Amino acid sequence: MQIYLSNPGIITSSGNNADEVFASVIDKKSAIREIQFYEDKKFMLGRINHDVEHFFPKVDKEFVSRTNQILFLALMQIENEIYKSIEKYGKERIGVVIGTTVTGVENNYNVFKSYAQTGKFNNYSHSKNSQANPANFVRDFLGLKNIAMGVSSACTSGNKAIIEAARLIEHNMCDAVICGGSDALDTLTVLGFQSLAVLSDVRMNPFSANRSGTNLGEGAAVFLLSREEISNIKLYSFACNSDAFHITQPNPDANMQILAISDALRKANLVNIDYINLHGTGTIANDSMEAKAVSTVLPSTFASSSKTIFGHTLGAAGAIELGICFKAISNGIIPPQLYDGIDISPKINICSNAIKYDVKTAMNINFAFGGDNAISVIGKL
Repeated sequence: MQIYLSNPGIITSSGNNADEVFASVIDKKSAIREIQFYEDKKFMLGRINHDVEHFFPKVDKEFVSRTNQILFLALMQIENEIYKSIEKYGKERIGVVIGTTVTGVENNYNVFKSYAQTGKFNNYSHSKNSQANPANFVRDFLGLKNIAMGVSSACTSGNKAIIEAARLIEHNMCDAVICGGSDALDTLTVLGFQSLAVLSDVRMNPFSANRSGTNLGEGAAVFLLSREEISNIKLYSFACNSDAFHITQPNPDANMQILAISDALRKANLVNIDYINLHGTGTIANDSMEAKAVSTVLPSTFASSSKTIFGHTLGAAGAIELGICFKAISNGIIPPQLYDGIDISPKINICSNAIKYDVKTAMNINFAFGGDNAISVIGKL
């Protein structure tokens, strides 16, 4: 079965739409800055710097969160494709799958603080803690009548949301699916990553011997997947697995990651890819594992990590970075990485400058806590 992707709607700290974000990647203009985020603590973060609340529609209070406000701005960029699909298929045949990690958790913190002080547990919103909340918001806002599903598998969430959307179409549960990921910067996440000692106090530098950790960011990306042609780019294949090696550390042997990459190539009937968007978090554990996996299967393929421009957006990362792959194909440009060129070993073919190239196929790679792996391959018809 052929499954087609619409142009993506994207918002990050580096741009308010897909073209702006891609231009920032091509020009290597990083939006990662030092920000006072929690009490007197400062972090290097990729934060959207305009008022996302201003554009948000009036909705049920259960859907009011920064995660959904960011998601809405990405969603509206593909509203024409969505409404055409509703007209074509009907609201009963369009699903929603959104990846996330934090949903509206931040909105409940004051409830817990109040409970600690007063012993009273008031105004707690279970819905805002639900990983399905962003998907339910999209379905409710558009009045859709099919499935709405959240995916929360840490840093693979956005990629796996697209994969799950494709499966819904393959199994004839939907004719089209709105899918992607959204995450806002959140106190729990930032302090949690700090507790793991993986945050860098300078701009992240994946795959360099000088790397010192990751920078977190926020953003969203949304696609419409359809069984009928809506662009000249389709989903070739995907592969997921998990090694369950450790709750936060990937297996340094990279055996399951190598298998996932190989499976995605096999399912796409390809032996090579024109471009790889790397997970590239800038942490020692991820970079060394990913370098081993990629150098084993696709050592000479053009590759780069775009997280250096807008940060690690967690549940949204896989969707945003698939959007970078989409723009690389549609614009005919290999995206570069903001990179000092001092490689770790084993070597992979990281591009430090943009390259004009007829990009026919692209692979998006994401890895997550718990040894979870997600690979998707897209390309021209």
